[in-house]
Amino acid sequence: YIIYILYNIIYIYCIFGLLVVFDAGSCYGHSEFDLVILPEFGASARFPPEFYRSYHAIIPKESGFDTRQDLYRLFHYLNHWNHFGSKYRLPSISIMRSLIRK
Repeated sequence: YIIYILYNIIYIYCIFGLLVVFDAGSCYGHSEFDLVILPEFGASARFPPEFYRSYHAIIPKESGFDTRQDLYRLFHYLNHWNHFGSKYRLPSISIMRSLIRK
């Protein structure tokens, strides 16, 4: 086995030559969650607006998407605040304030 660790994702090339991916931060949840946090990892530069339009052509936005988008982002920032420290504090508080105003 050859194991690589990159940002909590573990890649293992097993003895059969197959790539197996383990995501230590995986969760069972709505597909919107992954879609919303893509920009948080710099994916907005790699995924043009057409990507999102095509995605929603296949999986349409459900009612309340914009509010849930903020909640998913908040979860992501709170998780990072917990794991990586205070540099995620202000963005977390900002999202919470934004949600309160809605």
